[in-house]
This record gives sequence, C-alpha cells and structure tokens, in this order.
Amino acid sequence: MNIKPNKKIGVLGGAGPAATAKFFYDLIDIAQKKYKAEQDTDFPYIYLYNMPIEGFSETGFSNPDLVKKQLIAGVKKIEEWGADFVVLPCNTVHFFINEMRNAISIPILSIIEATIDEVKKKKYKKIGVLSSASTKTLALYKKPLEDNSISVLITSQEEQLLLDNIILAVMTGIQGIKEKEIMKSIIQRMKNEGAESIILGCTELPLVINQSESDITLISTISSLVDKTLKYSYGEE
Repeated sequence: MNIKPNKKIGVLGGAGPAATAKFFYDLIDIAQKKYKAEQDTDFPYIYLYNMPIEGFSETGFSNPDLVKKQLIAGVKKIEEWGADFVVLPCNTVHFFINEMRNAISIPILSIIEATIDEVKKKKYKKIGVLSSASTKTLALYKKPLEDNSISVLITSQEEQLLLDNIILAVMTGIQGIKEKEIMKSIIQRMKNEGAESIILGCTELPLVINQSESDITLISTISSLVDKTLKYSYGEE
C-alpha cells in the first residue's frame, strides 16, 4: 500500500518563477519515484502562490522593509488557504525567515537548514558555494557552514558577476551551453582548491547544470528542499 500524505504543502514562490516551476515539478516527480504516488489522492495537496516580489533582485534587497512586508503577507495568505506548513524555493528570502515564522502559526521549513543538514549527513569538511550575490553578501550559507566547522569556498568578484548574469539568463529563459561552461569552470576551480562538494545555493542554478554533467557532487538546494518537504508531508519527520 502506498504511503498517503497527511500534511498540506504551501509553496510561496515567484522568486523566480522558473525555479518555482522546477520545484513543483520535482515534488511530483519524487512523489512518484519515492512514494509510489499514482492516483491523484497519492499526491499531497499543494497550495502554490507565485508572488512577484518588489524591491529584490539577484544582487540584493533595494527595499528590505518592502520585501519583508510582502513575504509576511504571502505566508499569511498561504496559512489562510489551509496549508499545514510553508516552504519557499528561494534562498535569499530566508534572510527574513524568523520574521515570517513569527507571523504565522504553522511551520516554515527552511531551504538553508535542509541543505546544511544534507552536508552534515554526508560529513563533508570543505564545500564550495555558488549563489546569487545577495545570498553571498548575507552569508546565508557561509556562516552556518562555518559554525558547523565546515570550510567554505566562495566565488571571486569576477566569478560572482558571471553567476549573477547566469541567474538572469535563467530568469529570462535563455540559459544554454555558455552558462553551463562558465559554471563548470568555477566548479573546477573550487574542486582544485579542495572542495568535496558544491552547493548550488541559488534555485536558478540547477536549471543550468545537473549531476550528470559534473564529476564532483552537486547539492541542489531545490532537491534538498523537495526531500524535506515530501518527508514532512508524508509524515516521515
């Protein structure tokens, strides 16, 4: 007998829409593969709110108070719809996770925490992080990784400019071989400097490169959050 989901998922997406679509698709794909979902009732309820966020881009928050206000309004709306918990398939907005958690009575699962848990489980000691400039500046991965005694390799200023352009390409829907090769080059540099794995710390980046195209383990933050979300929905944790 298939395991039935018992918690309704609320997804606050829109930052950006392509990454949100990938997250939704992966929820369905993994539900089929891991949980043997077949009939409609084998899949979880999913409330998807694709909310365009003003005052925010890959380079950072131009209006942090406005961003925070929109995020709080978004998670409140999802709670009102009847979701049992909330997830956000965007890394940078987790800068405001405490404010969002304090604003509602249902849990918010963190993409940052899910990814760090995966790194700790695999016992990596040195990690490379590719992300948007905003996530890098806010040290959303660097600080918690170092707090867990894990060394972190980050992008140079030149590499970061290239990555931000790649993220924009994904958001525009024009990513291709050029963007893939740039990412491979940055990943190879980090591998040469001792990285045991690479965190794709922006949810646009897994739309450019996947594990079959890399000889070092890539940790997709989308995949980490999908795994955490489905385990929670199906009552595994």
